[in-house]
Amino acid sequence: MKINKKAVGLWLFCLFLGSFPVCYAGEVEGEGESGEPATSQSLELNDSKAISSSKEVETLKKILEEEGMAAVQANNPGIKLSGYVEASYTYNFIAAPSFNRIPAVFANPAISGLHGPAAANPYVPAYPALPLRFTTDGIPGGAFNFNQLKVALEKPLTDENKWQAGFRVDMIFGQDAALGEPDAVMGIGNTFNTGSGFNSSGIFLEQAYVQFKAPIGDKSLEIHIGQFASPIGLEVMERPANFNFSYGILFNNFEPFTMVGGEVFYKFNDNWTTRWGLTNGGWNVSRSGYPYFGYTNNMINSGEGVVLFNMWDYTSKDKLFLNTFGYAFAPNGVNPPGFGSSPNGNYVGAYDIGGDIVPSAYNNNGLFMEFNDFGTWIPKFVKDQKLEFAYELVGGFSNRIGPSGIAQLGAPTQTALSIFPVSYPLYGYEGSTSFFGIAIYQIYKFNKVFSMAWREQYDHANRNQIFSDMLFPMDIYSVTVDWRFDLADNFMIRIENRADYGKGFMNWYYPAVGIAPAAVGLNGNGLAQPSSGPFWFVAVDVVYSY
Repeated sequence: MKINKKAVGLWLFCLFLGSFPVCYAGEVEGEGESGEPATSQSLELNDSKAISSSKEVETLKKILEEEGMAAVQANNPGIKLSGYVEASYTYNFIAAPSFNRIPAVFANPAISGLHGPAAANPYVPAYPALPLRFTTDGIPGGAFNFNQLKVALEKPLTDENKWQAGFRVDMIFGQDAALGEPDAVMGIGNTFNTGSGFNSSGIFLEQAYVQFKAPIGDKSLEIHIGQFASPIGLEVMERPANFNFSYGILFNNFEPFTMVGGEVFYKFNDNWTTRWGLTNGGWNVSRSGYPYFGYTNNMINSGEGVVLFNMWDYTSKDKLFLNTFGYAFAPNGVNPPGFGSSPNGNYVGAYDIGGDIVPSAYNNNGLFMEFNDFGTWIPKFVKDQKLEFAYELVGGFSNRIGPSGIAQLGAPTQTALSIFPVSYPLYGYEGSTSFFGIAIYQIYKFNKVFSMAWREQYDHANRNQIFSDMLFPMDIYSVTVDWRFDLADNFMIRIENRADYGKGFMNWYYPAVGIAPAAVGLNGNGLAQPSSGPFWFVAVDVVYSY
């Protein structure tokens, strides 16, 4: 190939001035989502050390392309890498078990079913549990945590209205990877306890989808196919993206984290965008059936498991008010619903509960619907726009949350199946349930470094199936405050204080691993002692993003 001396001269000139990344930016970064050339951070075209004008840049690109010395792909962005590392110290003011010693807790005979000689000494070996929060936010006592290493790879789409394709992959490593159970790959676990979240070697593939754009007139459709983060709810799995460090009780109890299927976006204008999706009926799992205990197909009992969802996004002209309204519709139910309950008859220990997915043998076919509305608002009347409000409303219902015949099994059979107490249907019944929740957030930015975020939440359910292992009707209250320090563009520290209160917690203590309930005089689920709280929680969170 004949080398053009002018091209070589310009290339060497560019390299000598230390601006080679600018010359090659067409291939490395391409265009961003806004359609403009990537010039952020180190790519400064106006730098006095860089090439003197954009005209010379274009001339150089043209010469290099003609000579085959560079593959200029201005309309084909390269793969982007992003993510963060997050660690924390958390403390739950709950009695933590000592090494090789099992705490002895008082078991109320009227609640626990304590009977026989054991009733004379009503203290049973048991571990503490906190069903209000995720397992990783409910660990008794205090300790350091490696919460998340987030790695995201994306071949993004441009704003151009033409056929184009890309992909996105998000992986979460660390303790919080257990939130993706049962699809998470854990360093410990068995068929009954796969995502306890106490091992930092957890891996969760949060998202993995193909994305492409299809032009329709002067508009276009954006389509995602694969596994993607659920659009339902204000909070997300990525803790640094939320206003508060710990996960809220709406996200914990009502909403899916991930969904598997397809979704389509259509942007009407700068104010309105809609999203439609069709996914498997299993929330937070790849298939509808729970992938243990033999449920490995896409069926929910005898019905095909599918979920249809629809979201509508509104953005005001000044970009200060954002609102999303949507709903999810599952004609044969969702399985597991993420907030389903379990008899837990195998007593694998306290650490298989706490708000994560609990397999339920009593999920059955029946209409499930959930409605959700959330948004943010920055009022203009506040000087320098330092105040921000956020909100979320969620509600829904589920028909036939228990199989037919449970109430007719009789006390001996229900006891044998760990359904206890038999006087009321803790773990499912023939009927329907409804639930709703509300969350309010206030964020005030005192300056570029310091800000505070308040969160007040309330959950209600008419029947116990929505809230795992609690008395019904159920009410949960939660108040959280975070002090945030943005010490650098990519470095953040948060200090959190949280209190939760709930009527009639059922699982404050569970029998210890390997101890049969009958050996300590307990019947059924082995409940030792209920409590309504409040339960206090503090945390220090450190995040570095890249």
